[in-house]
Amino acid sequence: MRLAFLLLLCAAPARAEGERALSVNLGWATFSVPGKAVGNMAPPTLSPDVGGALGVSYEHAIGTDISLRGELAGGLFYGGNSQKQSADSFAGLADVGVTFRFDVLKYVPYAFGGVGGVVSGGGPIDKGVDFVLCVGGGLDVLESRSRSWGVEGRLASFGGNITLFTLGLRGTVRWGYF
Repeated sequence: MRLAFLLLLCAAPARAEGERALSVNLGWATFSVPGKAVGNMAPPTLSPDVGGALGVSYEHAIGTDISLRGELAGGLFYGGNSQKQSADSFAGLADVGVTFRFDVLKYVPYAFGGVGGVVSGGGPIDKGVDFVLCVGGGLDVLESRSRSWGVEGRLASFGGNITLFTLGLRGTVRWGYF
C-alpha cells in the first residue's frame, strides 16, 4: 500500500509543453466585399463564383490545451467581377494567435483566434492590404501521437473591407511531445 502511494506521489501528469505541429490545409474559399453604391441604394455585396485555398500553420504548445499559432494561407478566386474587371483575383492571409483544444481523445475539437493581415488583388478585391481578426475551428482525428487529419474552417474580417472564409481538409504532423 505504501509503495503504491509513493509511486502516485512520484508520478507526473502528461504534459504537452513544447509539442510542435505543422499543418497543411487545402479547401474551398470565398470572399465578400462591398461593391460600389448606385444612387441612394446600399452597395451590393460581391463574392466569387468559385475559389480555393492552400494554407500552412505552425503551433507550439505552451500547455496541455493551449498553443501559440502562426499561419499563412492563400486563395485564388474566379468571378464576382464587373465587365471592366478581371474575373481572376487572389488573397493572402498571415496571422498569429492562440489555439485551444477541448479534449485529448481520438477526436479533438479545437478553436483558434488571431490577428493579422490580408493582401488582396485582382478583379473585385483589388483592395491592397487590410488588418483582420481571424477566428475558426475544426476537428482533428488522431491517427497516432504524431499524425492527425481533420476539417477546419476559418473566417477573417475586420471593418467590412474584405471578409474571407475557408473550409477544408487539414493534415498535421506533431513532434516534441516528450
